[in-house]
Amino acid sequence: MPLDTCFSKFLEEKSLIRSRPLDSLRGTKVAIDAHNWMKVLTPKINEPFQAVMGGVPLTMGRAIKTELERFKKAGITPVFVFNGLPMILTQTPQQLVQNHFLIEIYEKREAAWHAHHENKAGCKQLFEQTGSTITSSEFQHNLIRILRENKVEFLKAPYMAWAQMAHYCQPKERCVHQIQGPNELIMFEHVEVLILDFHFDAPTPEFEYIVKSEIKHALMQDAEADPTLSNQKLTDLQFLDCCLLSGLKGQIKHPRHFAHVQFVKIAQTLRKFGHACNFILSKPGTTRDKDQGNMLLAKNHLRIRAVIRHSLVFTLDGQCQPMTATRHKDEGKNERVPCNLSDLWGLRLPNILYFFLSIGAIQTQVLINVVQNQMIETIPQMDTEDYRMLLHRILPLRTQIAHQLITQLSAKDERYHKREAMACWRWYMKNPCSVAQPPAIVLDEWQLEHHQIAKLQKEHKDQDGAPAALDFLFVVTHFHKNATKVHQYRSVEEVICAIHLKALDLLGYFTHATQSEDPQSGLSMFSDALMKTNAPEFSEYSVLLVELFRTKALTCSHFKFMNPDFQNAADVAEKSRDPWESGDRDTQHFPEELRLPALYATLDRSMQQNYEKCCLLVSRIWSLLPMALSQDEAWYSDVSKDLLAFNTVVRALHKTLRNLIEVIAAVLFLEKKTEIDPYHYNELPQQLPFGQESNTAMGVVIDYIMRNDEHFGEPQLYYNRAERLKYLANEKFMSCKDLEADLYKGFRFWCTAKTIWEELRKERVPPSAILPEIDEIFPHADDMLRVKLHRVIDLGDQKWAHEDYVDPEGPPAV
Repeated sequence: MPLDTCFSKFLEEKSLIRSRPLDSLRGTKVAIDAHNWMKVLTPKINEPFQAVMGGVPLTMGRAIKTELERFKKAGITPVFVFNGLPMILTQTPQQLVQNHFLIEIYEKREAAWHAHHENKAGCKQLFEQTGSTITSSEFQHNLIRILRENKVEFLKAPYMAWAQMAHYCQPKERCVHQIQGPNELIMFEHVEVLILDFHFDAPTPEFEYIVKSEIKHALMQDAEADPTLSNQKLTDLQFLDCCLLSGLKGQIKHPRHFAHVQFVKIAQTLRKFGHACNFILSKPGTTRDKDQGNMLLAKNHLRIRAVIRHSLVFTLDGQCQPMTATRHKDEGKNERVPCNLSDLWGLRLPNILYFFLSIGAIQTQVLINVVQNQMIETIPQMDTEDYRMLLHRILPLRTQIAHQLITQLSAKDERYHKREAMACWRWYMKNPCSVAQPPAIVLDEWQLEHHQIAKLQKEHKDQDGAPAALDFLFVVTHFHKNATKVHQYRSVEEVICAIHLKALDLLGYFTHATQSEDPQSGLSMFSDALMKTNAPEFSEYSVLLVELFRTKALTCSHFKFMNPDFQNAADVAEKSRDPWESGDRDTQHFPEELRLPALYATLDRSMQQNYEKCCLLVSRIWSLLPMALSQDEAWYSDVSKDLLAFNTVVRALHKTLRNLIEVIAAVLFLEKKTEIDPYHYNELPQQLPFGQESNTAMGVVIDYIMRNDEHFGEPQLYYNRAERLKYLANEKFMSCKDLEADLYKGFRFWCTAKTIWEELRKERVPPSAILPEIDEIFPHADDMLRVKLHRVIDLGDQKWAHEDYVDPEGPPAV
């Protein structure tokens, strides 16, 4: 948010906001505050149902490309600068986990679901109010992915984007011509000119900007009437104090010390006192608390001023240093930092990790866990009992991921090793739980040679004839016996394969040959199941499915929805009922328009009871896959609360697996196990798995097919397979680019899932990797899916899981 309104009014009253033709910036490079730019971008992504579909907003890519085209047309090269790691405790953990804004959004989303399921008007507007916020990690991650795909330059600052942009304004470090962002940026030293806004659509395109020297000159002119101030120059530090005392909100918070006062009056008062702390300590108060309260305010002021002046930034030579160190290193000065930097930013990281962060190769969350020694779980999109259970089950994996980094960092900084046990804060808990230190796991190295990888890629081409992708199935098939104790990776391809293998090794997909008496590494039941699928196109999704099985997160039961506000947790603990029982349909979670499939009445009693579970299992497995959807319009078809709840569970596991991949990649470089230039790492993020989450579209489509009769209520219209597919593509799910191809893809993945299920269920040593209810329902679900899907696309001759089962409706009309 901008500085207090008194500063904006001062700029307007003194006509200090200048404008120039946009053409004067042609040929320049401009650093842009990405967070501020996303505020401009978000209103242009108008998708009411995006908040309940999961994944990336469909029109996000188009909106970003449209905005980027404006810069290209104006001849401006943008460099988007993102915030990195946060300051230590800008908010308390309790404030973060019990975020009232997130609770309010959650309550609005629940109200929207009620309106949607009761067919009330206005539900689209209610859903739109609960969309992804620009501060969400998913939104920023997708923005970075799209910028990378469009070859647009970006940078994640080590900490504050504003500090990094101000650093670029120093003569010795200048790598951009101008910077653009909110008016807070003018506070920073060396920021002389700040672009506030671009007006691309004006009759004569122009941009607005402010100049610090003009602002300070205007403040000096107003002081000339006071003879005590006429000879006192307003220093840069005093100008910074003026801005802070007027009040700050947003990523930096500073209390407002003046009420309804002009900005010039703040400057005059400050110059009389000489230092902001002198003024703060002189503020009136009760005799008892005056000194103590004002002292705390003064300390807070100094702390925030230190954050702005001494923020850690990335230098052009690849170092992460305080701004004051880079500012004075050529002047022979050594300005003392007024407090320990670790109190502001946490423990320092190696420069290579700041570099990985800067190119978006490692997410902030896992680094926050390491630096601040705590895990913070905020309110999810859908709070369910299953989601909470998943967090409990994957906590050891998340802890192990963090400690893979901590182990490396402890060798260089013993403070990482001497800290207390890591704390885990969750939104539904009043107090944190202590996280036990995990056992030390030493991962194998892998004997990989570039020429061998290239040869295998050529020998095993994909279905389009291209060289085989370097994915989980590829490395398991060809290198599962290649574990070794020592190896150096000399090419990007070797590094990619090693990252896949080490990730699977940590997840338990291999036996540890180098740490046992076995002569070579081997396959566990999980990697064996992966190999049996022989489906390269689903390699990543197969691993995700295996982990859903292992964590018991894939069920075929309804979710129990919880109240995210722990203070009122006893008030709401609802569970959606089975809509098929006794005609008692739960209209809150299942719309009235839900039609009973004609097939349902022909099934025996046991299969009737299981039909709802079949629908849940099929739709959830299918929802793991992405769908080819139009990027030109929003999704206006069906949505599902059940699938959104499952998608929330999947995203938590998906993000954890991505963190695992990124940490293993970072550790490779920290251990100096690779000889490739770190700058080649720019190529790696998009080549590693779990980079993009799916939405619920595929699950919604198959759920509709499963829950409706084959004629969709119109037997005279949809009497054959072609007409049914046409109805689904043209009238029901218009956002789908090629519905038929997606349905075939979904069925192939279902067959892959069935293979994984068959392999994992062979393991009978407790605890089994498969829930008993999944074991019971999967054969029925397979039969039902084939019956329903065969009436939309041609599946050929079918073989039923139950030999005595006969399709009661006979072969479908073609």
